[in-house]
Amino acid sequence: MTEDHTDIDISKPNVEQFACKHLELIEDEKNAEVEENKYLQECISVKRLQKKGVCIPKLRIRNFSTGLFGRSIINFEPFWRNGPLPSHTISPGDIVGVGNLNRDGKPEIITSGVVTKVSDTVASVAFEKNADFSELEYDVQYMIIKLANDVTYKRLKRVLKTLESKGREYFLADVLFGGKEPSTIEELNCDDITFVNENLNTEQKEAVKFALKQKEVAIIHGPPGTGKTTTVVECILQAVAQKLKILACAPSNIAVDNLVEKLAAHKVKMVRLGHPARFLTSIHPYSLDSIVSRYDGSEVIDEMHKEIDKLRDKIGKTKGSNNRRTMWAENRSLLKEVKEREKLIVAQVLKNADVILCTLTSGSNDGPLKYVPKDHFNVCFIDECSQAIEAACWIPLVLVKKCILAGDHNQLPPTIISKKAAKEGLEVTLMERLLKLHGDGIKKMLTTQYRMNQVIMQWPSEQLYEGKLRADDSVRSHLLTGLPNMEENEDTSIPLLLIDTTGSGLHELQAEDEESKGNEGEADLVAMHVKNLIKSGLNPVDVAVVTPYNLQVELIKARLAEKYPKLEIKSVDGFQGREKEAIVLSLVRSNDSGEVGFLAEDRRINVAITRAKRHLAVICDSKTVSYHGFLKSFVNYCEEHGEVRTAFQYEREIGNYPSVKHSISNVKLEEKKVPSRSANQKGGKTDAKKKPIVNKKMPFSERKVTLHSEEEKQITEEKYEEIIQKFIQSRDEAIIFSTSLSAFERRAVHEVAEKLNLVHISTGEGTERCIQVSKKLESPSKPLSFGQENTSSSSTCKENSSGTLLLDKSSNQNASSSSSCKQNSSESLLLNKSSNPTEDIPHEPNLPPNPIKKKKKPTKPKSNPKQEEEEEEDFDALINQVMKEDKTCFYKNCKCSILVLAQLCKFCNKRFCCSHFIPEAHGCGDAAKMHARAQIRKDGVLYAGSGKPQKKVDPIKHNYLQKKLDKKLTEMSSKRKPQKKDDKS
Repeated sequence: MTEDHTDIDISKPNVEQFACKHLELIEDEKNAEVEENKYLQECISVKRLQKKGVCIPKLRIRNFSTGLFGRSIINFEPFWRNGPLPSHTISPGDIVGVGNLNRDGKPEIITSGVVTKVSDTVASVAFEKNADFSELEYDVQYMIIKLANDVTYKRLKRVLKTLESKGREYFLADVLFGGKEPSTIEELNCDDITFVNENLNTEQKEAVKFALKQKEVAIIHGPPGTGKTTTVVECILQAVAQKLKILACAPSNIAVDNLVEKLAAHKVKMVRLGHPARFLTSIHPYSLDSIVSRYDGSEVIDEMHKEIDKLRDKIGKTKGSNNRRTMWAENRSLLKEVKEREKLIVAQVLKNADVILCTLTSGSNDGPLKYVPKDHFNVCFIDECSQAIEAACWIPLVLVKKCILAGDHNQLPPTIISKKAAKEGLEVTLMERLLKLHGDGIKKMLTTQYRMNQVIMQWPSEQLYEGKLRADDSVRSHLLTGLPNMEENEDTSIPLLLIDTTGSGLHELQAEDEESKGNEGEADLVAMHVKNLIKSGLNPVDVAVVTPYNLQVELIKARLAEKYPKLEIKSVDGFQGREKEAIVLSLVRSNDSGEVGFLAEDRRINVAITRAKRHLAVICDSKTVSYHGFLKSFVNYCEEHGEVRTAFQYEREIGNYPSVKHSISNVKLEEKKVPSRSANQKGGKTDAKKKPIVNKKMPFSERKVTLHSEEEKQITEEKYEEIIQKFIQSRDEAIIFSTSLSAFERRAVHEVAEKLNLVHISTGEGTERCIQVSKKLESPSKPLSFGQENTSSSSTCKENSSGTLLLDKSSNQNASSSSSCKQNSSESLLLNKSSNPTEDIPHEPNLPPNPIKKKKKPTKPKSNPKQEEEEEEDFDALINQVMKEDKTCFYKNCKCSILVLAQLCKFCNKRFCCSHFIPEAHGCGDAAKMHARAQIRKDGVLYAGSGKPQKKVDPIKHNYLQKKLDKKLTEMSSKRKPQKKDDKS
């Protein structure tokens, strides 16, 4: 819920006390902003200022021009003309300083002005007529720095001082501060009103009638998507029909432009005040500049503007300060004449207009409105009233006797820099105060919304609007699949999606200024989901990415802005009042302490959620955000009514993260094999299947062959036990299993056959090796434990005519001439070697070798080729091969010895020589990059080589350290004893 300002006494406020108190709060707010800007300019480098977006360095003057009321405009472009302007947050209307660097490398302001236009390649700054340009020259490098907007504070202080001294003289002030109860216009009959917009619903029509009927004040409470602005426009049209003069305002330019766009369809005589560069292109014809340029007599003014521009070009090319001063004096004379002519035209234009629209601070009588007569306006409309501080609302309110306020106090409040001023009442809006002062008697609430799917809408309705919101039938169940050319899939067929990053290691990053936050992992997930939506047929114009933090905006832009230039990526504050078919919301915060920052502002979350029409995807760490009760409620709602996925499900799409790891039991056996670099020592062809799995990073005594879980083992054994049981019941004497069985499966077959007292042997070589299970066991005996001999009988190994080795019962009990059946540590039945070396029996090469110590082999080579192959598979030969590979660099075709000096790669667990140990050299480059990115995500620190350039070493310090190192090496060399020739390493 929204914060309750119980410490503010608003029961019977006094206008003088209000003005006096808010003058102090405005001064605190101004000082806070000035201190912040001073700190940025004096204590932070230009590079960091640029990173924060409040500075555009390395600019040059492109040309001079003249604007309305004789404003001098300088157009700046990049000093190197080919490139665009760097990324920044400077926008039209901002107060900026123009300067360059001083000897200390700090910005030095030469003059200041107001930004009128910003494009990709040009920034235009307007200056007052008294501004001094004598020090500005062409082909000199300048910078633009954002300054505190003291013009706004001057206007706020002026209106508060007016209220402090003359507050009781204003009829409207008396009602709004509780001196008089609101009343209605009894003589006005609203029952027979002809509505211009016939599509208004019943609630909207009642709100229009209510607003017209109120004599002093009316509030239209419009939750998201309920058509609040549409209702306000209908009120304006009805007031125009009554021959009233209207002043329509809003705290932001985008909100004013929305009013202008909706009024434009009804051919109303209106004028939009402000800098044209701030406006949407579609409403430029309604700007004051545009109307003045089309007015009679404007041709003379245009010619004078051209003459001034030529004079300024001449000034820029003139050398000598005396000549330049003379030309500037002539320039001021021409500007004065232009201004006088423009005054007459502006006054006539404003007087003829039915509706004048502007921002709250532009409604001051020190701007163009000073040319309209006193008491010219009858009523003031303030849209999005809950986004402005109350002092700003009073700038236009002192000009009228009636006001109609529209907004939603459950959405974003005004931005306050000073925490002290906010706590003491500066963030309490006029709309909030009036609702607590006069109650619901002055309010009409709109409850039918035409934006969101029912699932998206329900949670904010229950949490903030007492469950009163209801979705119109036209939007109740609409989805992305309802749009043209949309593919129906798991992303487009759901209205609410939560991607939970808990436990995935996608930790938040922290900027150097310790204010803004970012999250690389969430940025990757956002990019992945946006791309999936666009691939499914969604137009990039219909999707937006919203996040609370500016740093996260930059991270996401780096991934998507270039590929999808029409995709909007903005902060929550910058997207209020907007809507899109699909919204992807990144909450960023992911930490072990449960800190959520200004996500704790419930109204900010409400705005973020209610921008979506058909699809809302929320990416967050549910564990972190659930430390805040309001957010926890939303997570629970998503789990109950939406679809929940985890970051682990997108591991393949976005890469591996530090804690997104497979369990050993889930890793496939084939993924753990160490590829062989060379053929067998005997020169035979390498058979990957015949080599056991070896992890060279582990000591040889601890190396394991299998990585399968007990569950997998049990399932496999049950599978082959069923097959062998069917074989036992059949009339077949033997069964031969396929050669495609893995080592793990062959082992399972051996164990099952042993359990059922069947003969089980391996036959064939290489890829043709298979297992044969036979019933020819005359009197099965109990299986022997490891190391235990059967003294009653022994099974001698014989070779039948087909070359298949079978177990045959023998009466000979001579242990020296028999092969005892024993069971190794993995419970696989193996054939122990006889003491007679000519009777060796080949064991299964993919199974762990028998750990029984073997007798030395005869040095005399055997003539039998089969016996040679069997010897290759001997355990000692395998050990020799592994040991040889351990001593040689693992890089392909590299034969360098690594016995003395070796480097272990932590990505592939192989050892390399000094020439090939770098990951990029032997093929682990991608893994190294992924690891570096994951480390940055986890630690939130940019390491050397990961994007942040290292500082250059001071030359003096470098020389000192070099000399010190040389001295140390010389001392060590002199102490080194000469090695004797007969010494062996």
